Amino acid sequence: MASFGFKVRVSVTGMVYRTILSLRTSSLNCVGTGSLVNYLTSDADRIVNFAPSIHEVWAMPLQLSVAVGLLYHQLGLACLVGIGFLLVLIPLNRILATQIGKFSRRLMVFKDTRIKELNALRGQKLLDACCVFFWAVCPALLASSTFATYVAIGNELKASEVFSSLALFGMLIGPMNAFPWVINGVMEATISMQRITKLFYLSSGSFPLELTDTPLSDVGIPTDIPIVCSFAEKSTISMPVNIMNESFYYTNCDNLVLKNITLQVQWGELIGVIGPVGSGKSSLLLSILGELRSVVSEELRNESMKTNPRLRYAYVGQTPWLHSGTIRENILFGSDCDLAWMNTVIEACALKADLAKLPNGLDTDVGEAGGSSLSGGQRARVALARAVYQKADVYLLDDPLSALDVDVGQQIITNCLLGLLSGRTRIIVTHQLDWLVNNKIVNKRAQVDFIVELKDGIITRKIPGNLYPDNDNNDLVHQSVLDISSDPTYNGSTLSSDNHHNSRENNSNPTLENDDVPLITIKDDSSINQSEFSPNYLINNNNNNNVNINIEHMAVGSISPHVYKSYIHSVGYFLTFSIILSLLLMQGTRNASDWWLSYWVQNGNLSAVISSFQGSSYQLELSPVNHTKYKYIHSTHNLSAVNYNSSINEMLQTSIHSVVPFSEPNSITGYYYLEIYAFVVISNLIATIFRAILFAFGGLVAASVVHESALDTILEGRLNYFNTTPQGRILNRFSSDVGTVDDALPFQLNILLASLAGLLGALVIVCVSLPTLIFFLLPLVFIFWSIQRQYRGAARDLKRISSIVRSPVYNHYTDTLSGLAVIHGLGQEIRFRQLTACKLSDQIRAELASLAASCWLSIRLQLIGSAVITGVIIVSLVGRLFDWTHVATIGLSVVYALNISGLMTSVVYDMTETEKNLVAVERCQELTDDTPIEHDIVSIKPTGPQPRSSSHNHLRLPKERKSGIAYPTGLLPNWPASGSIFFNNVSLTYRQNSQSVKALDDVTFTIKPGECVGIVGRTGSGKSSLIKVLLRLVDHLPGPYTNQYIANQTGFIGATGQVFVDGIDVRTIPLTLLRSRILTICQEPFLFSGCLRDNLDPENKLNDSVLEEVLLKCQLATSRLQASQWLLREVGESGRDISAGQRQLICLARALLRQPRPKIICLDEATASVDNKCEETIHQVLDQEFQGATIILIAHRLASVRRLCSRVIVMQSGQLIAEGPPNETLDTVFNHIETRDLVTL
Repeated sequence: MASFGFKVRVSVTGMVYRTILSLRTSSLNCVGTGSLVNYLTSDADRIVNFAPSIHEVWAMPLQLSVAVGLLYHQLGLACLVGIGFLLVLIPLNRILATQIGKFSRRLMVFKDTRIKELNALRGQKLLDACCVFFWAVCPALLASSTFATYVAIGNELKASEVFSSLALFGMLIGPMNAFPWVINGVMEATISMQRITKLFYLSSGSFPLELTDTPLSDVGIPTDIPIVCSFAEKSTISMPVNIMNESFYYTNCDNLVLKNITLQVQWGELIGVIGPVGSGKSSLLLSILGELRSVVSEELRNESMKTNPRLRYAYVGQTPWLHSGTIRENILFGSDCDLAWMNTVIEACALKADLAKLPNGLDTDVGEAGGSSLSGGQRARVALARAVYQKADVYLLDDPLSALDVDVGQQIITNCLLGLLSGRTRIIVTHQLDWLVNNKIVNKRAQVDFIVELKDGIITRKIPGNLYPDNDNNDLVHQSVLDISSDPTYNGSTLSSDNHHNSRENNSNPTLENDDVPLITIKDDSSINQSEFSPNYLINNNNNNNVNINIEHMAVGSISPHVYKSYIHSVGYFLTFSIILSLLLMQGTRNASDWWLSYWVQNGNLSAVISSFQGSSYQLELSPVNHTKYKYIHSTHNLSAVNYNSSINEMLQTSIHSVVPFSEPNSITGYYYLEIYAFVVISNLIATIFRAILFAFGGLVAASVVHESALDTILEGRLNYFNTTPQGRILNRFSSDVGTVDDALPFQLNILLASLAGLLGALVIVCVSLPTLIFFLLPLVFIFWSIQRQYRGAARDLKRISSIVRSPVYNHYTDTLSGLAVIHGLGQEIRFRQLTACKLSDQIRAELASLAASCWLSIRLQLIGSAVITGVIIVSLVGRLFDWTHVATIGLSVVYALNISGLMTSVVYDMTETEKNLVAVERCQELTDDTPIEHDIVSIKPTGPQPRSSSHNHLRLPKERKSGIAYPTGLLPNWPASGSIFFNNVSLTYRQNSQSVKALDDVTFTIKPGECVGIVGRTGSGKSSLIKVLLRLVDHLPGPYTNQYIANQTGFIGATGQVFVDGIDVRTIPLTLLRSRILTICQEPFLFSGCLRDNLDPENKLNDSVLEEVLLKCQLATSRLQASQWLLREVGESGRDISAGQRQLICLARALLRQPRPKIICLDEATASVDNKCEETIHQVLDQEFQGATIILIAHRLASVRRLCSRVIVMQSGQLIAEGPPNETLDTVFNHIETRDLVTL
């Protein structure tokens, strides 16, 4: 069955992943990324966990039926009471299991939304407590009710009936306890199957994967064609893009994003797409990719895709997507490595200088979040290099120039778009169309074949490129162009105008059409090896790759006492004490009931004694007795004594338990024993109820504290942590590990404590009743301890390995979901499925090893159990042979000895499983302790950086994190009042390949109150690093760095120097206050899932009229009615349903709602992805609403810098190389940057 379970996991996960790969990007708007990850993890796990127990669905009812039939044969109609009890209990458990399933469904929904509330978990824990109570008291109530009925109808219990019935009751205990869990497993698996089925429905009309499964050679497309040829034969497909009067939508056909689109593109054409923000430019590229749904021709498009050869579309999104791995792996993207071709691509994409600065070159890890260790421009160029390297048929480029400075942008246009890709079909969305239409560097006009203009999802114009500037004075195109062809100061790295004049006619530059003239001269392959011509950034001789990513730590050895203490701390000390007390009371009352039954057996009526005695416990448990000469039998009026000697032999032959003689005073009746016994049983029931409820509540409290502590730590984590930690690793902690703390750990810990209490009680009774058995048990206990010690160590490490190998699987899932459009375009579905299979294989191997260890333990525990039973029998026979012990004592010892074997086995197994589940607490504790958090206030004393210690930290409540905030003395409530900024010798250092590299190097400058300062420079020059230091996104550390400290860090180490805002060191300002008084708008705006109102006013404090007014100011709406409709509009996950420009305007609107209005505004490439009209809107809002505010503008559009800024700061390689008014910097380095912009400043 275990092998069957593994096969189910591979099948379910593979099927779900294949379905996700077939989804269009538009379908992702129907479900969030969290839901899709849950499909692959939690839902798949539930189906897999149920698979091994599938036969229990029919085997358990069969076992129950056989047991009930035999009970009827033994007890007759009396067993109907027990059967009736079962008929009530099973539906009750079924109802409870159904309710647990409903709460489980709610939990899955809340997990998709990052656990918005805990009501579902509370309800599930309460129902679990009810189930535990009913299962605990069921055997006692079943036996007592059946025997009481049997005696009440006039029958006399016989030993053969009693013990055979008890054995049958024992047959019922296991199925009764397990059957509700089987039902619950069925419910959970059914829920997960229903959720996955909805995903399959969602995939209808998606990419036909059979296309990707068919080798291209089978449809007549060669895979080894030379570069001069297209990937698909042009004779097979007349034109690469042919859309005739089609409309497209994302999820709702009533909400069209593109209307009546007609677009025909010939082979080799360069098409420019322009339009205002939200006009549908990005949607047009996605529709060409097939990522959007067509209204009228969906079936025809799918049929066409199945019958025609599939083209390869190289798609570069507006937000570049890079998967986890190195730069080399991202560029290759599964293709074979051709160093000569890669060298050419790197040159054309202007990556050579950037790679030369990286210690690992091409083997530098790109980091998480789509390349967090690279700058925005570097990510864009790596994504472009991947597209070019693939030699695709059609290139769809969504504003790839927005994140690039002018120098690099012109290199990309000249060497790549108009050079290396010349002759290929290219469709580019851009707001810098003048770079293509009027490219004076190559002295050629109208490089674009056609310009397509969109507005409100409709193609309004399609104009030849050579007519566009002359026929239309459009505000999207800069009109004034500097003629710099004769500029003597120009010394760029692009090719000269002579080399590029008529480049498309003569193919004088290296293109995909011709490999004969490479960008870098390469010798014949037969005379040299690859390393001879490869630059040093192409080959990395350092074996320490991926140095930017922290290796996931795996603890070794036993679970640290610190973990136990942390979990107890999470539960609460008083609640922990109450749970243990209720557990001891429950076990104590159970043992007291057994002892009282033993006493009653010695003094009361035999039939009543047996029926009550056997119904009080899971097993028949007797106490030592004394010999007398009398027994008591029931008469019509009272109890009378008769001579015992006449019937002793017959009674002993019937059963060693059928008589337990004792003398009782005549004044005590049988009702006295019954009343005491009832009191003890009721006390046991009450203790059981309290134990179940308290344990459920304790598990809920611990789960809440662990999750909130981990989440609080992540929210306060340093920026560097997210740059160096894979998302899949964090997701694994919050999905699998937190799920274990929620459910599996409390359940297993409950069983462990119950087994420990039962074992303690059994050992006490056995050692007192049969002392000689101790000498036989001691060797077995030693063997037992050695075996369990070996197993527990192996099981812990296997659990840790399983948890670690699961992280790459999660990371791969998130990478896939983020890059579906790129994967679809290049036809990489099969490769990604193979990658999933490889990563899943590692996970299954770890789980298989864990299963093998469990089987190893099970065999040895069964052998030890058999040895214990053999020892008890031998000791009992010897004791009776020499008349050392009484038969009642032997019976009591045998019953409890048989229990000890099972209890010891249960304790070891439960302890091991609990430790394996405690690994989840350990990993959450590591997340809490090891994640570097931001210090609210930094000490400015030169004590040097201190590593964070976790030896005395526990899982903490969020409120404990916020304690101890001390506001600096003398800080005015309206700080900053003026907005002056002073950088004093600021340096920012990061670690790369055990070396410290400076992102900022002794930068000093002053910004006056109310001044607008532009910061320009090449990508990677340190512009954004200035904002990170100002906002303390990186640590401000006093004093120099030691080599040891640098060796222990990854990514950013910290900043030195001082930053003053209004004369106050920002290190002394609490983070919440500092960041609330500085407004920052980044290049990649972020929105939360939900409606627009939730994003503008997440705390729901403002009226709709205020929000509508802000939308009107930001020109997101033209009327109050439209503004009110916008407030209810769903923006999708991370704002996916709206354009990048609209997201930027929403962030601006959100900034306008901040009170008090910030006096410092930082714009980090905030207008890079918007058109000129939208940029002008942003500038107008800033001028009108933030008058007198200090503005720091980081931009590549130098026209914006000249128009807005009174002063310019030029950065290069982390150093400030020039500053001053733009007019005074024309003779400096800034002049060169101005000239390359091709606009009049």
